[in-house]
Parts: sequence; structure tokens; C-alpha cells
Amino acid sequence: MSEKDYRKILVDFWETIEENSKGRTDTVKPSGFRVEKHVPYIMDYNVDHMMNLYYPEDFNGEGKLPAIINIHGGGWCFSHIDDSENYMAALATEGYAVMGMGYRLLQTTDLQGIVSDIFDSLHWLEKYGPMRGFDLDKVLLTGDSAGGHLALLTACIMQSEELCKAYSVEPVSFKLSAVSVCCPCPITDKLYILEGEDTDVGRGTAKAYIDMFLGKQGENAPWNGHISFSDTIKDAEPDKKGFPPVYLIASENDFLHFQSLLLKDVLEENGLEYKMLKWKKEDGVHLYHVFNIEHWEWYESKISNRSMLEYFMSKTK
Repeated sequence: MSEKDYRKILVDFWETIEENSKGRTDTVKPSGFRVEKHVPYIMDYNVDHMMNLYYPEDFNGEGKLPAIINIHGGGWCFSHIDDSENYMAALATEGYAVMGMGYRLLQTTDLQGIVSDIFDSLHWLEKYGPMRGFDLDKVLLTGDSAGGHLALLTACIMQSEELCKAYSVEPVSFKLSAVSVCCPCPITDKLYILEGEDTDVGRGTAKAYIDMFLGKQGENAPWNGHISFSDTIKDAEPDKKGFPPVYLIASENDFLHFQSLLLKDVLEENGLEYKMLKWKKEDGVHLYHVFNIEHWEWYESKISNRSMLEYFMSKTK
């Protein structure tokens, strides 16, 4: 099977999931928030270059709230900022200003393009966020699944001139108090999404991901070798002292749980500060991949999300 065929298998897989998720009726909308939807961070009329801003319902614009920046998941191939609306709204009701950005997907760009979009949204927040209630001295960066990879990659780029150059982005002036990732996929040289590494499909689709990340430049792309968190953390500060603490939400019933374990190993190997909340198999089959994003209202989701917020606030003192 050709590389092109494995790429099609990947895209078809995620587009099928996206199609099956349309019209869902099992989601619950929180109350007690307000939202500014589809605010453009680049004036190019591209629907992918928009963001949503969430606040507590009673926030009148005076003063500032601790800030949360959310990068949605979706296998780098599907999803939209509105898909995580209930999750971001629920976080806002806890007393936070929340921004979630859209970004182009791998069907239309490469990893550099995705990172460029994320940093353009961060620069918008850098410029306009403080006057819109975002306290950029207290910032939590969150991401689920593929968004977990992008959140950790973003945190590394924010600390590395080399990575800024490789991805052709300008650094931002604010720092991250913490990073939180849920069921992340940050070890990108082991992206066995469909089948295991001992199968042709597993190896073929994993390679297809790398090819899509590198885009038209292929192996000549400046970000080649600077994609997986196991590599990009080495590009961050040599002593790693400035890397923000990481909160990891994992579940043994996540079909990609092995990625959480790989991340845990990398965090420990590099002496990074982190805390892991791991749900066990016996806690329930409903605790599947990114369950606390899709169902913020579940008992276990509330424990996960509030524990994450408590960890964040403990790092802002």
C-alpha cells in the first residue's frame, strides 16, 4: 500500500468520526456563562482563523480573570472550536476567562501552518486580552488528544529561539503558569492510531502522520526532528527550569492510553514537574478518550476539571 493510501485511511477515519458526531443529543450545556463567538484573530475571512471567548455570566468587563487558553483536539484532521464549547463554558463558570482558537487542519496545511495559526491567536490575546478581562500573568494552556500535543509543542516553542525559527513564529511576551493535557498524543513518532506498531497499517499510518506534519517540504522542513515532545523538550531551555508544570489527565479506558504513559516517561526522564490524575479501568468504561471534554457534567469529569484548576491556581501564587 502506498503512502498516499495510508494518508487516505487516516483522513477517512477522522472524517467518519466527525460525521458520526454530528447531531449528537447527549451533550449538556452549562449555565452561568456568556460567550463572544467567532472573533477573527486574522482578518482573512477564513473560518479556521476565529476564536471563542468565554466568561462567567456576571463578569462585567471590569478587572481581570485568570486566563485559560484551550487547543482543541481531533487528530489534527477534524473538529472546530465550537465542538469544545460546553467544556470551555463550564471552565468559565468557575471564574475564568477562556479562549479557544480554531486552526487549519492537516488536509489544508502542515504542522508549521497549524502552529502559525496558534501563535497568531496568542498574539491577538497578547494585544487585546488584557482589555477584555484576561489576566496574562495567570495563564493555563490546555489541550486534549492532538490538542495536547499542540499545547506541549506550543509551550516548548515559547521557550526556544530555535523552535521559533524552525516554525517561523514570533515569541509572545506572556508566560504560562501551567499546561494541562487530557488523553494527549504528544509522542508523534509513535502515533499508532488505528492498529498497533506490529502491523502494516499501524506503521503505515504513523508514517503518514509524519509526512502530513512535514508537508510539501518533506524531510527538508525546518521543523523536521522538532515535532514529538520527546524531541522538542530538548530544544527548550537546556536546564528545563523554566518549563511550566504539567497536569496530565489520563484514563486506562482511553484507546490511546499508551501515549499518556509515554508522556509520563518523558516528563520524568527530563526531570519536569508534573502531576498525573489517572482513572483506572474499574472506574468505568465511560471514562473513554477525552471523556471530560465531551461530558463536562459527569461526576468524574468535574473531579478531573476542578483538580486541574486547583493545580493551575496553586502555580500562580
